[in-house]
Amino acid sequence: MNQHLSLVPELGNREPAFSFASRVAAYNGVSTQDFTADMGLSFTRIIDGATKDLAQLAILCSQSAEAIEAWSPKYLGSRRHRFRGQDMHAKAIRETTVRGCPLCLREDAEGQDVPPEQAMHLRGDWLFRPVMLCLDHLHPLVPLWKAASKSDRYDVAARMAEIAPAIFSGELDEPTREPSDFDKWIGARLRGEKSGIWLDQFSLYPAAHFCELLGRTLWTQKWPKWRKFPPEDAWLVFSAGFQWTYCGEERIRDALGQIQDQVGEPTEGPKKKFGDLYDRLAFDLRSEEYSQFRAILRDHIATTWPLGPGDDLMGEPVLERRVHSVITASREVGMDPRRLRKLLVEAGYVRPREAGDKGKWEVFDAAAAKPFLDGLNSLKSAGEFQTALSIPRYQIELLREDGYFQPCLDGADHKPLWDVRAGRAFIEKLLTGAEPIYVPMHQWSDIPKAGQRLQIRPGAIIQMIETGQLRRIGKHMTKDGYLSLLVTTDEVERLMQRPDAPGISLEKFAQQCGLVRAAAVRLVRRGHTPSTEGLNPKTGAMQRFLSPADIEVFHKRFVTLRGLAVEKGMTWQSLRVRLKENGVLPFSPDGEDYGAIFERSEIDLLLDEA
Repeated sequence: MNQHLSLVPELGNREPAFSFASRVAAYNGVSTQDFTADMGLSFTRIIDGATKDLAQLAILCSQSAEAIEAWSPKYLGSRRHRFRGQDMHAKAIRETTVRGCPLCLREDAEGQDVPPEQAMHLRGDWLFRPVMLCLDHLHPLVPLWKAASKSDRYDVAARMAEIAPAIFSGELDEPTREPSDFDKWIGARLRGEKSGIWLDQFSLYPAAHFCELLGRTLWTQKWPKWRKFPPEDAWLVFSAGFQWTYCGEERIRDALGQIQDQVGEPTEGPKKKFGDLYDRLAFDLRSEEYSQFRAILRDHIATTWPLGPGDDLMGEPVLERRVHSVITASREVGMDPRRLRKLLVEAGYVRPREAGDKGKWEVFDAAAAKPFLDGLNSLKSAGEFQTALSIPRYQIELLREDGYFQPCLDGADHKPLWDVRAGRAFIEKLLTGAEPIYVPMHQWSDIPKAGQRLQIRPGAIIQMIETGQLRRIGKHMTKDGYLSLLVTTDEVERLMQRPDAPGISLEKFAQQCGLVRAAAVRLVRRGHTPSTEGLNPKTGAMQRFLSPADIEVFHKRFVTLRGLAVEKGMTWQSLRVRLKENGVLPFSPDGEDYGAIFERSEIDLLLDEA
């Protein structure tokens, strides 16, 4: 292999290695793949920024290795890349559509005595998804080409030859625009410059991504969430988020409050209000890089939304109420919200109702107001009690017979009276750790319907919840009180101990424990949890079931992360960190995947010592 080539173009400004290698190949009259193979290089590794291949390319072309590496993304594995000293996900740097500035490309080719594809080169910053504008010409970055295959997508000379006519004809030109503050900031950060703003403390892509998510939410009023934002206007999203973010947490909280006041109805939950901002931070963007943004959103919701036990906040169950609204407090004390508001105003907990809907958002400290609320008259008649807790009339009689929801005062000379606060507290206790259910499907059912279907008394189902026999409890997010309690009928049926039912199938067992079926099958087949062989009542064939005793053995030995968080009164995020820091890993004695379950023997001692 020749150590130095004589036909080599000049390395372009901010040019990545794959673009340069493709142009070198074109200069020498061969395809990029043939050129790199003949030179003992790999075009795929050059695209991935492999240090050895980039160093060999630099020697071959008499270039500085540092200059070639400077604007070349480096693949780190697991869809992670490093670019300009920043680690980022592939979605930030490896889009299938390659964008660029046609004015830059036209400028590259003008006055050159070589074909356009040998002169025009990509700029590394064009690869970074948040970059929307060429700061040299103030021209928006436009799609140049799209290719699923990496080798085709980054064979720059071949693609430039295809689009050269459109570049010179002005077909790809768009109106220029002034750079936004976000455009200037992102350009400076890529050049290694910092302006001293609050955002500079964060990794570049998470900071830019948060600006995008917040900006898209801010635009919801003018551009509904279900409509995809036009690519040519995407810069408006980043810009809007940046204007509320660059100063720091206080401005971000102001933006969240504005969204809360103006988007949708006041009674809608945070998931619906904040859309992708909530979903992505709660469920997808779980890395440490996003932790402070996640904490800001979570704290804002916790201090401005009247969430209580049975609610879900960013993927974890709410175990304790921090704030009340007039509505949630009225439900708790069983008082008309209009009357309660007047009392709360007089006591100084809330302000007088103002014009518009803002008053509906007003919340107050639940712990501070507890003595006041406890002192209010919460004793109600049967009808008022049933209405306040959403208990059907026929159910209250059955529940009373079963020993639940007894009146506080029941004498011969007056009608019985019930304590609404005690009743609601009991229901909230039953809802602790419940899964949020928006549309009950499959086996989910409220207690009255489950009782009718299985011919079992409601008190028996409640006893199963109280004693922890029922492992899956749901909360119907659009209902309140007793009717918001959901159970799975198959699990209730299993616990009824019917003589002709040997147990539940492996599939139902997996559903109840939050495991995938394959993991549950492996647990049984490898003998990690017992099972029972029985006759299938429908097919007559022998098959493996899990009897109540088998399931009890499983739960004594194993626990899921969510279940443990509820038991210990901790968030599952902090619990996961605690387990990881102490080397406690999910159960996997033979290297097989059994899902996110842990052996109690490994974690009980750790948590007891904490």
